[in-house]
Amino acid sequence: MRSDLRVHAIAVLSVDGENYEIDGCYKGKQRKPQWYNVVKSSNPKIHIDRLGEFPSHDKIRQLIN
Repeated sequence: MRSDLRVHAIAVLSVDGENYEIDGCYKGKQRKPQWYNVVKSSNPKIHIDRLGEFPSHDKIRQLIN
């Protein structure tokens, strides 16, 4: 059985002068994301995958540094 995974950009947070795009990852027809991904807008190679909850500014600071 194949699961239908959808990824949607749901927010952009500015943390210490840098912008981070928050993507919600949805399975099937669910309305609440299963997890969140964070991608640095100026450098897409910097990313954090599969966060269980929507990240706060402080959480992004902790994970990036």
